[in-house]
This record gives sequence, structure tokens and C-alpha cells, in this order.
Amino acid sequence: MAIVFFLFQLLNMAKASWNNYQTNTFAQDTEALPDRSSVYQAGQQTSGESDENWGDGVYCAPVVCIGENQEGSFGELLRDWGFYMKRSVSIYESVSDYQTVYEAGDQSTPQFLLIDSNFIDWSGKDTLKEIQFLQSCVDAGIHLIFGNLPEVSVIKKYKALRELLGIESVWQESVTVEGIHLYEGLLLGGEVIYQPQIEEEEKRQDMELTFPWYELSSGTKVYMKGMLDQATVDVQEQPVLIWRKSTGNSFVFAVNGDYMKGASGLGLLTGMLCQTQDYTLYPVVNAQNFIFTGYPALAEENTDTLQSLYSQTMSGVFRDVIWPSVSVISHRTSLGISSMIAVQYDYSDDVWPKTQELFYYMESMKELGAEMGYSTVSISDTGIEEKLIQDKEFWDKVLPTYRFSSLYRGTLSDDEMNPVLKNQFLSDICTIVEPIDDTSDLIGYANEHVTRQRALIDGYEHTYSQDFAIRSIETALGYTSILTDIGRVAYPQSETDAWENLSKELMANTTTYWKPFSAFEGTTLSQSDAHIRNFLAMSYAEKKEDSCIKVTINGESFPVWFVLKIGEGEMVTQVEGGSASKIEKDAWLIEADQSQIEINLDQSSKPFYYE
Repeated sequence: MAIVFFLFQLLNMAKASWNNYQTNTFAQDTEALPDRSSVYQAGQQTSGESDENWGDGVYCAPVVCIGENQEGSFGELLRDWGFYMKRSVSIYESVSDYQTVYEAGDQSTPQFLLIDSNFIDWSGKDTLKEIQFLQSCVDAGIHLIFGNLPEVSVIKKYKALRELLGIESVWQESVTVEGIHLYEGLLLGGEVIYQPQIEEEEKRQDMELTFPWYELSSGTKVYMKGMLDQATVDVQEQPVLIWRKSTGNSFVFAVNGDYMKGASGLGLLTGMLCQTQDYTLYPVVNAQNFIFTGYPALAEENTDTLQSLYSQTMSGVFRDVIWPSVSVISHRTSLGISSMIAVQYDYSDDVWPKTQELFYYMESMKELGAEMGYSTVSISDTGIEEKLIQDKEFWDKVLPTYRFSSLYRGTLSDDEMNPVLKNQFLSDICTIVEPIDDTSDLIGYANEHVTRQRALIDGYEHTYSQDFAIRSIETALGYTSILTDIGRVAYPQSETDAWENLSKELMANTTTYWKPFSAFEGTTLSQSDAHIRNFLAMSYAEKKEDSCIKVTINGESFPVWFVLKIGEGEMVTQVEGGSASKIEKDAWLIEADQSQIEINLDQSSKPFYYE
């Protein structure tokens, strides 16, 4: 018995020694990391402005937007997309503005035009001429992307517009469908049907189900459609939401609805680009984050409420009720875990944080390979400066060797964040998490040395429109960031905030909807930060010779990652200077470990078409 006891004690002592929870193994010297000055940005311009970098980038061909360059506009979307894809972008407020530049030959021919139909004067005297100009762009090999469509009356009025869009006729000005079918191929994640099958799924349906019903002409390919009762409407005649018309020289894409917006637009643009080429290689972040905010908390607060709900204090709830779910998510998913500690929630009471709780979570997080970051959130009126003073005083006494490298900003404004990042207590912060917002601006720099990465979805929710957005972002950036606020459990506002209810949704969502993206790497926030820095700093050029794609990469550090979309029947056999893993059919994740890589393809199963 003594020997067995000794062996068990020896294992525990060794485990505690090797755990090394007193230090943050993810922390790095921010001064030594790539910073904002290293960011590669292909030329951007607005109407009338010159651009020294025009034509400088991955491809000689830039991309153009007909629309405005304001927050929430197609111009902002294309600007962000071009920034991530290393593309030159120009924005014009009308077709005629761009026509003047195009016909003068002042700029390179763009690969595609993204068109906001709201910026075309459909009742003007030159409307037909503008449609004819767009047709001439198509004839010249320029792809068109109509990010939205004009009113049905305009479609009916102009035959030339219908022919351009691939619309045979207007079947109904408005139809309400039962669900939406997204086919595989446009976005990563495969085929999906957004239609509730049971009552429990009704709450997920938040997509627009009413839209115009167009009959398409021959030579069109459907990517997403509405679903009606097939007993009355044949599957081939269902109303279409996203399609492509082939002209021989180029493609015209059309979006019948409000899908080309915010983060969703990033994936649609990327997917459409891939549809225009035999193969497409583009850079991605390759980071899958799961973030607990306000967890753990170290003070025994809100005791009466938690006792009534769980018959436990906050420490008991966090250890015995919530922690098992944290472990399950870590083990059952490919997501990396980051936990943003709330030393206290309420700084106005006389309840102080407990040292032993901190040691427990530091050891437990380290065993999971998780990262402990810092949360700025509190429920009291205590200002952020006072909160930092109190937290630093506790931290310096208990665990002075641990350096925070990630931070959740919560609702703090930019003016409030500036002094936070300069505070000595948080001097090692290299990345901050921004709250959820429907925008295409997802990653970047908060200041010269600190990156920002936006949370994308609440872990307790997963509606159909959110699923569509997540698939789009994974397609464009290979990035996700799930945010779970444990403050709702610590200070519940209703029965719906009980962990029994929240955890049911959380576990179902995280273990289900991210399975198609398991090829991407699960990262903590600091690991994601390193991926983002490398992603933003790199530029590349590539060319294909027979069955080999040769890529030259300029960047601050490696590795960097790409998604490679290839044709049916092709597969990656070897990557010299890196490695490859399959994401799904015809899509591969390429890791580049050096500046020159060669991707070899097996084309023996590629279909051959006789002319």
C-alpha cells in the first residue's frame, strides 16, 4: 500500500511540476513579432485617385466595385475582401464613372466587377447604354457579380438586362418558400438545406423566405434556391436565389436577395472567384477559436441567487457544473480553447478573489492546452482603470510570473481601450477580441503592435443565417471565433440563463456545425494572433506548369496557409516545402513552411471532354 501511495503521489508531484502553470507558454515579446508596418496591402483607390501600386499584387488584374465606399456598403466589402486576398481594389459610384476610365485605358482590365444595383439609375435616359456597356465588359472577358438585383419592374422593362442576367422571364413578382437549399461547391461545408424539420428547429429559421421568382434561361448554373412543395412545383423550376450565367467569354453572377453583405459577402466573392477558374489558390488565416469570457471568476459573488438555482456558490458552479462542459468541448471538437478570466465581477462588494481557485484553473487550463486571457468586463460601476489597479494588486501577490497575452474588450470604446493597452499590468497583450458585429472587417491591427480579431457567433445561438455566415467566413479566411459569455450564468436574468439550458444549446452547436471545418487548426487566441500576423504580412505569386503549381511567398515568418480549390478528379499528391490536408471534395488546405513551394497534382482521374 505504501508503494502504491508513493507512486500515485510521485505522479501527481511530477504532473504539477511539468504543468508549469505559473507562466503563459503562449506569451511572446510583441516587439519581436510582425507589426502593422509589415502588413502587405495591394493598391486601393477610389474614383479619381491615383495609385502607385495599381497592378501590384498576386494578379495583374484588379477588382472593381460599382457602388459606394461607406460602412456596410459593397465598397467596404470589396475593400476588405481585397485586403485579405491581396488584391488591388477600385471603387466607382456609377457605371458611367467607370466606363470613362475603362474606355480611356487608364487602368488594367479588372477580373470582375461587383455591382450594387442601387447605384444604377434604372429610370435614367442612359440606362440602356449602361446595360450595353456592362454587356461589352462581359464580351471582353470581365466577370460581373450583381450583389443585388433591381426592382422586378426594372427586370421586366429591360430585355437586355434579362439577357445579361440569364433571366428568361418573371414567373412571380413575389413568392414565399418553405426553406432554402444551398448546393455544394460555392462555399466550404458542403450541401445544406435550411428548412426546419421539427418544432425545435423553428427558432433557427431567420432567413428571408419571400423574394421574386425568376425563370432562368439556358446556360445558367444554380448555387442556391428556395424550396416549394415538390408535389406542385418540379425541383428544376424552384425559385432561385444565387446563380451564374455562362457567356463563353466570362460569367455573370446574380444574387436575388440580401446575402452579399458583411462577412457573408466575403465567402460569396471567394466562392464565385473559384467558379471562374480551373483552380484557385488563396491565403487563409487557419484558426478555429472558442472563447469563454468571464470565466473563471475567483470571488464568491451572487451567492443567494446561485444557491437557489444550483445549491452551490459561484466557485462550486464554475468547477462542478461548467468545467465539465469546457473539457467536453476541448476533447470532442477541433476548436482551440481560450478562457478570459474575470478576477471579480462586482468590485463594489467586500468579497475578494480566492487564491486557491486561481491555482486550480491555471493547472486545469494548462492540462487542456487552453490559454488564460484577461476580460475587461465587470458588472459594477467601477471604471476600467480602478478595475485594473485592483486586479494587478491581487495578481502581483499571487501569480506575478504569469503574463496575459490576450484580452477581451467587451463593450469598451476605442478611447477606453487605448489606456488599457498602455497599462503596465497588460503590457504583454498581443491580441484583443472584439465583440460580435455583422461586418466584413474581421481581423487587423488595433495599434502598431496589437492585433484584433472579431468574435463571429454566440456559442448559445446558431440560426440559419448565422450558419450561412460561418460557412462564408470559413470559405474566405479559414477562420472562426465562437464567443460564450459565462457572465450570463454568474448573474442570470431569467431561467433561460441557467446552465442547464445554455449548455444544451452550446454543446449541440459546437459539436455539430463545425465538423466540416475540422481540417483547419484549433488555436488559442495567441496562436490565432500569430497566424493573423503571418497572414497579413505575406504576399505571394503563383503559376501552374502542367500538373505543378509553383508558389513564391514573401512574408515575415512561416508557416502560412492557403486553400486550394481544384477541378473534379484532381487531387494533391505532394507539396515540396510544405504539406497538404484535404478539407472536402476538390478543396485542400496547403501549409507553406518556406518561401518557395511546389504543389503537385494527380490529374489521372480528371474528366476529359471531347469537342
